[in-house]
Amino acid sequence: MNQTLHNQNPDPKRWFALAAVCFGLFMALLDVTIVNVALPTIQEEFQSDFSELEWVLNAYTLVFAVALITVARLGDIYGRKLFFMLGLVVFSIGSLLCALAPDIMSLNIFRGVQGLGASAMMSLSMAIISTTFTGKERGIAFGVWGSVSGLATAIGPLVGGILVEKINWESIFYINLPIGLMALGMAYFFIKESKDNQASKSIDLWGVLLITTAVFCLVFGLIEVNQPNLDWTSPRILALLGGSLVSFIVFILVELRLNSPMVNPRIFKNLSYSGACIAAFCLSAGVYALFFYLTLLLQNYFGYTALETGIRFITISGFALILGPVSGILSNKIGTKPIISGALAILSVAVFMMTVVSSEQSTWTALIAAFLLAGIGNGLVNPPISTTAVDTVPNRIVGMASGVNNVSRQIGIAFGTAFLGAILSNQYVDAIQTKIGGLKSIPENARQEIIDGVSAAGPIAGSQGLQGAGSEQYQNMPGFSEIQSIAKTAFVNSLDQVFIAAGVILAIGAILSWLLIRKSDFLNDKA
Repeated sequence: MNQTLHNQNPDPKRWFALAAVCFGLFMALLDVTIVNVALPTIQEEFQSDFSELEWVLNAYTLVFAVALITVARLGDIYGRKLFFMLGLVVFSIGSLLCALAPDIMSLNIFRGVQGLGASAMMSLSMAIISTTFTGKERGIAFGVWGSVSGLATAIGPLVGGILVEKINWESIFYINLPIGLMALGMAYFFIKESKDNQASKSIDLWGVLLITTAVFCLVFGLIEVNQPNLDWTSPRILALLGGSLVSFIVFILVELRLNSPMVNPRIFKNLSYSGACIAAFCLSAGVYALFFYLTLLLQNYFGYTALETGIRFITISGFALILGPVSGILSNKIGTKPIISGALAILSVAVFMMTVVSSEQSTWTALIAAFLLAGIGNGLVNPPISTTAVDTVPNRIVGMASGVNNVSRQIGIAFGTAFLGAILSNQYVDAIQTKIGGLKSIPENARQEIIDGVSAAGPIAGSQGLQGAGSEQYQNMPGFSEIQSIAKTAFVNSLDQVFIAAGVILAIGAILSWLLIRKSDFLNDKA
């Protein structure tokens, strides 16, 4: 009866509520990529080493992923609007503290505070949309959500480039304050409170502890795997990944015994929901994890500035504004399955097309067709994944469902960055050892020292051709120009293998989403 009344009398403020949610979502996702272009300036400001600098990115990603499920479930129990607004406040405070950070350690801690706030905004945004909109309007609303999601992820380098070049690096954090204040006011006035009235008010402490441990060990292990002297077989990495696996298993066993669990494992018996999570994982691992390496290619290999790089990423992000709502409408007409699978297939083809950069004569223009095709796929894929994730579960647990789906996205980014980075590093080091080892212009007794030095500098040095990457020790050696050329060629040829791996991940996502998602799993009483 209540559902019927809701359908007959939709909330007149619902589109303003969507705007509030999108403001918060935009901030949360923008800060995943906006910091990339500011890292060189931050490194110079704080005189930090590379490992400290990496944690400017990783602290945000780690806390974001770890807290997602917990805050989503707390929102289900105590109020989604309440925890969304708390997320806005925490994120804004974290942004202010980041801008005022006196040193790199403080900045990394405050990035974690940002990640905590972002986890609430990201997970509960889907739940709020699902409980605010019904029928065809829900598809359109998720289309707008997808547009903002795709735009924020891809436009980060452009916004960051403008702010860093025209103002200072602190401005990338200050910009969140007016946006956060606006979103907070709109959320207070326009979002209606919703919760799971059947949920127990007691907190599943064992569930919180186990899922936090499991996600922390998994994401931290994926982050650490590319540290110097560590790989997939290192005891430290095996211990983290093994600890994650054990924690997940115990978590499932515990949750199955509870009446009101943090996450009900039975949710994955719904094959369509599982398909949406797999699609979200493959999308993040195959596309969004790739942006870091594309940034290296455009800035360090092709020589574009941060701003020029951001402008070129518009070819990917621009389509999200147009195709997001279109994707939502198409989902209502033909279902989400063909759009998700088709969009992932388009993205797979686009990423495979990026292998043209292995040609020594290649320029930015060789990538335009691939970027445009990736833009079409990116613009189409996000709304139907979100729709599938929340339309295949009852309204009362959409917070939990959206939280798990978003964790799939974050783990996908962490896995993709680690996996693709390992491929890039291994290919790069092998090429350096082979090519420099065969140089006759370098004295034989100096070759191994140069190989070790260039290999330790890594693919980033290769993308720069050793410029500004500790190359001073090689500049007076015979054959230095050849070393530079080998390093850059090794980078771009290794990147070729990264594109192939990312394309395979996306193809797997396209196949599995086609096999798993079924129209019969969607709940008609939610329409």
